[in-house]
Amino acid sequence: MLTLYFDNSLQELLTRRYRKNRIVHYPLVRRASIKDICESLHIPHTEIWKITRGSEELSFTHIPCAGERIALHSFPFGTDVTRPTLLRPEPLPSPAFTVDVNVGKLARLLRMAGIDTWYKSQVSESALAKESAAEGRILLTRNRDLLQRKIIVWGRLVRSERPVAQLAEIISLYGLGQQIAPFSRCLECNGLLQSVDKSSILHLLEPLTKKYYHRFKRCPDCGRIYWQGSHHQHMLNILEQQHLCRENRIQS
Repeated sequence: MLTLYFDNSLQELLTRRYRKNRIVHYPLVRRASIKDICESLHIPHTEIWKITRGSEELSFTHIPCAGERIALHSFPFGTDVTRPTLLRPEPLPSPAFTVDVNVGKLARLLRMAGIDTWYKSQVSESALAKESAAEGRILLTRNRDLLQRKIIVWGRLVRSERPVAQLAEIISLYGLGQQIAPFSRCLECNGLLQSVDKSSILHLLEPLTKKYYHRFKRCPDCGRIYWQGSHHQHMLNILEQQHLCRENRIQS
């Protein structure tokens, strides 16, 4: 029998049979890695930050023996994805995300906060997984099966149900507070916005926009134009309500 200890964040992912107790007594009826064992308990490997046996750290390939006591640890808040660990020896160059359609509204909010986010509403799970792995992005989803694909190294099973709460969850988990740059990315295509002279886009503006607004940004990739209208203040309120904006960051 193998004894597994799960911390609070992982415990909530266990099936109802095990959820009340952080300890799982797992019968070793086959030779399997600790990664396979965890996923047989419906916990994607992407949710596991560290595996320990006493003071010893273990890899995903470790084959447990009967009588072992192994602890599974979830990602701590403020995780730095640019630092290597035993489970993920190749860190990411910077935090960047791929968003699944089941948390699609989160993509727009992340872009609103200026965070690099890839999203397409119509794409297969296979293509989503490949894109995330190839581009070195963290896959955000509420689909456990998707995160159990071997190709996925970095991912998050999003816990929150409301998009704004999801944004706060991701910002806090990956310590992105210092990287927030509101209204620096296109909400539609993720391109980096550039300031543009009003005279150069005057022919593209509606009459009231021409009259009342004078500062504009434009996406060089898709051509979308942005200005500080009512939508701007609404989105700014979202960031401020979640304490995700500092005064010196909210001007755009």
